[in-house]
Amino acid sequence: MGRRGTGRRVAVQAGTVLGLAALVALVCVLVPNDPWHNWFDLRVYDGAAEWWRSGRPLYDYTYGRTQYGFTYPPFAALTVLPMTLLPIEAVAAVHATLNLLVLAGITWWLVAPLARRHGWPVGFSVSAAVPLLFVLEPVRETIGFGQVNLVLMALVLADVAALRRGSRWAGTGIGLAAALKITPGLFLVYLLLTRRWRAAAVAAGTGALATGLAFALAPDTSWRFFTSTLWQTDRVGRLDKTSNQSLLGGLARLTDPEQPPRLVWLVLVVAVLGLVLTRAVRAARAGDDLAGVALTGLAACLVSPISWSHHLVWLVPALVVLLDVAAGSPAAPGTPSWARSRRSAGALVAVAALVLASSSIWFAEADPGHHHDGGVLGVVVEDLYLLLTVVVVAVLPSRVTAGRDAARTTAPSRPAGSSPR
Repeated sequence: MGRRGTGRRVAVQAGTVLGLAALVALVCVLVPNDPWHNWFDLRVYDGAAEWWRSGRPLYDYTYGRTQYGFTYPPFAALTVLPMTLLPIEAVAAVHATLNLLVLAGITWWLVAPLARRHGWPVGFSVSAAVPLLFVLEPVRETIGFGQVNLVLMALVLADVAALRRGSRWAGTGIGLAAALKITPGLFLVYLLLTRRWRAAAVAAGTGALATGLAFALAPDTSWRFFTSTLWQTDRVGRLDKTSNQSLLGGLARLTDPEQPPRLVWLVLVVAVLGLVLTRAVRAARAGDDLAGVALTGLAACLVSPISWSHHLVWLVPALVVLLDVAAGSPAAPGTPSWARSRRSAGALVAVAALVLASSSIWFAEADPGHHHDGGVLGVVVEDLYLLLTVVVVAVLPSRVTAGRDAARTTAPSRPAGSSPR
């Protein structure tokens, strides 16, 4: 291709990326749920850390006139203590910058291997993917609230890369993530079920060391968290809130105004954990740890009593797996035909992107006692993220490739005993 043709191609790609950035800005203005929340959660963390630093009980803190206080383990509180040394505006700027850098890094790690595998321009593919991922509600709400979901996902994905390299430190990221927030502990179960004994031991040891450090520095606070605060789900918010897209949240809206039956929820939790973790283990055995951890992360979101919409960042790697299959990567043997279909995978990616980018659940937002005012359609729309997550964990295919550089990419690695295609 001549110099003129190359220049034209670069101009088209740059224009496309700029157009996508403009689309993101437009969506952020039009969506029913304002994506900019003035770093509300970050302000809660900052206020709680300042309160604790002044000698008052960490878990007695509430932000302003709200009911919201610090809900994470004491180790997480230790990590945010340095925030109190800066004005909240500076903390917010640092936090937003960090999250954008993490998003860019995750996007490169997920998308660049796909681009190479399918012959797409790498730089353009990654640059175009960043605004597309940003516009999805779990991502932009993580940044708008000042949340930690992208950082936690990066820690877990770092372990996926470490497992591929055979690193002795694989499991460290999962251990840290579990010490910062309890729900990533399900990834330790994933390591055990996939017989990564060393990585599981490293994860358990890292989590125990971080938690033990918090116990050593703040024994009373740690004891209170693990014996009392951890079990008080009402501290986090109402179960029936539209933004709670967990199984229990959906059940609470369905039974509104009555309380959701906990026995039914427990049966659903056991069934979902059994089915989804079985699929995650099969994905790992096929060599597709990315699909495995995506399934595990989404399972944690489903079974947690409260999973706000920004917790669903694990849909991002799941959609990348689906996009890879839609582009032609083969699904693992034994995958049902309806789950290996390129057309079905592409359609699911498109529908999921539309549902998440449009903040669709907020078109049916309802207060307690009014969740059925919109009829069946209203109930379905208010639960769209939950329903989408259930569909994704049910149909997400595992991939098999034999690329030589699989250890350095998000491509699935070759399962033991397999031969190159």
